[in-house]
Amino acid sequence: MKHLTINDIKISKPDFSSKKKPKGQMVTDWLIDWIKYSLECGIADIGDFIPTKEELAKFLDVSSATIQNSIRQVKDLGYFISKQSLGTCIADFYSNEVKTQDELCHSTITECKIKKIVLDNCIEINSAIPSISELAFRTNISQNTIRFTLTNLAQKGYLEKIHIKGNKYDWIYKKEFKLTDEEINNGIVDENFTLTHQLVEKIQKYIEKTYKTGEKILPNSSFSRMFDVSIKTINDAMKVLNSKKIILSRRGKYGTIYLGASTNSKTDFISSERRKINSTPNYAYSWQKALTHLKKYIAENYELGDKIAPIRELAEILNVSPNTIRRALSDLFQSGHLVSKRGKMGGIFIMEMPEIEGDNYRWLALNPDVIRFNN
Repeated sequence: MKHLTINDIKISKPDFSSKKKPKGQMVTDWLIDWIKYSLECGIADIGDFIPTKEELAKFLDVSSATIQNSIRQVKDLGYFISKQSLGTCIADFYSNEVKTQDELCHSTITECKIKKIVLDNCIEINSAIPSISELAFRTNISQNTIRFTLTNLAQKGYLEKIHIKGNKYDWIYKKEFKLTDEEINNGIVDENFTLTHQLVEKIQKYIEKTYKTGEKILPNSSFSRMFDVSIKTINDAMKVLNSKKIILSRRGKYGTIYLGASTNSKTDFISSERRKINSTPNYAYSWQKALTHLKKYIAENYELGDKIAPIRELAEILNVSPNTIRRALSDLFQSGHLVSKRGKMGGIFIMEMPEIEGDNYRWLALNPDVIRFNN
């Protein structure tokens, strides 16, 4: 087992000038060809670690995001395995038992959720499916991951990418989706099987094994590299650990500290930060405070289906910065309370009234398929 370097690459770089395929797909194909050639020629062995994403990106003259997406795709095909804190190594892809800790990968979950959206909405063959931004909003998955997964589905013949104008494309439903029992179990029905929940377990075990109560842990970017997932996925996992009082995320140089295995565990050290969050229910970052006030303002001034005030106006009303309002609105977008529509008739509309503390009423959500937006 060794670490391969750029000097160990003995095949030609992909010819991006041909434009026969998307650049990301060309990089994916090149990685597979490079692995097979290196194994056949004895340059590499099963278990060897490949160069870092940054080194490969510089060598191929592509972005780190392109390399990361391609490596993830090659990993999904069984050619790579991620080793915690060590890097990405060559898998025994000839084996019929290529099952890794990344078996429940982001693209697999995303593909399942996209399929379910198409099937639930009874989209007909040769019709366009929802846009990338809408799919990202409805699945709470990044647009890059959605775009990557749609490309995979197009390569399998399920979708076709049709150019509209400029940089705009439609994804056309060409071949009927079918969800297997395995796909349904991969996070469609039981949310405990999602990648985020798996990561919560892994990160918690790593923190409990590595740190003592009160110690500052690694930044989220380091965990992103360690577990080879997007920073958004790590952020989501950290939110869960914060809610469980396992960690406390603090701003800037203060970083994130380990609070203990559980709120019931007895330790000699109880940090002042932990006492603060346990005794002060209103302890929150400015955007979280703004979120509370924003929910109350919406509930008291609008009704279901209404278009709310623009960001700058809300910022003036609540006496916070526009960026703070954007962060608070993002939370309401992700929870499905609000939806953003573009164009002349667009704006931010209320899909479900947010609950506020002490709210004795139960609000019904509007069906996004039948709602009409008016001036």
